[in-house]
Amino acid sequence: MTSLRSRIAAHPVVSFFVLTYAITWTIDAPVLLFDMPPSWAVWGLFTLGALGPFLAAAIVLWASGESIREWFKPRLRWRLSPRWYVAVVAIPILFLALGTAMYGALGYPYDLGVLDLGAVFYLTLPLFILFEAVIGGGKEELGWRGFALPKMQARYGATISGLVIGIAWAFWHLPQFFTTSSPHGTWPLGQQVLWGVSVVGFSIVLTWLYNETGSVWLAMLGHGAINILSGLVPIDATVVGTPIYEGVRIAAIATFAAAVWVVALVLIVTRGRDNLSRHPASTSGLPDAAPPVGTPPQAND
Repeated sequence: MTSLRSRIAAHPVVSFFVLTYAITWTIDAPVLLFDMPPSWAVWGLFTLGALGPFLAAAIVLWASGESIREWFKPRLRWRLSPRWYVAVVAIPILFLALGTAMYGALGYPYDLGVLDLGAVFYLTLPLFILFEAVIGGGKEELGWRGFALPKMQARYGATISGLVIGIAWAFWHLPQFFTTSSPHGTWPLGQQVLWGVSVVGFSIVLTWLYNETGSVWLAMLGHGAINILSGLVPIDATVVGTPIYEGVRIAAIATFAAAVWVVALVLIVTRGRDNLSRHPASTSGLPDAAPPVGTPPQAND
């Protein structure tokens, strides 16, 4: 045990990724092995499996002799400028707007009327995002952005770290692509690939969001927001079920993924590929990082 613990401590980032995959894929395995149909049990297994990144981070911190609480406490800051909370909702809306503009420019049918989901939906949207951030996929960020990103950035910089985490994040979902009990498993191959492309791009955007604020809580909300809002692509409902529908859907997803990458590339150019922030927070792990946003300067001793 001591030898294993020392090996984990000596290679924290590699250990994190290996443990993340091992934990999540082990929890998800019964769904595939027993061909479980959609049910609350399946939902429970996938929800529990999404804790893999956090559990992996906790194991590595324990093996390294670090306090789990002291590691995550400064990264779960929620007292931030309201503009950042607006940003976590505005970002996926920007993806949708850019994607729809490209989709329409290519001549594909769209109908903005499908976005008329009623006042109740939009009034309760913050609750849906909060639920997805805490119970749904957002809790993955405790590992991806809360642990792996700060550990990697000091050595590899923000963009490379964001790309590597994004690729690992996309492939981590792989078991869900082999069961129709998960939405991922109902998609055609083209949609699955494009989804992976968008995930890698979104990892860059979340890297920027985390580095600007030092808050993994904001990354959790951003993850929750895109999970809820990315489904609002305004495809014209009249083409659903027609022979052209699959092509139309792939085009809509492709332009959404392109929009994500447009935003990611703009951030790399304007914020710098090394830091993805003009004033990165101290929890970013980047050298010479600033104190977290909103922290008052302290007098020198």
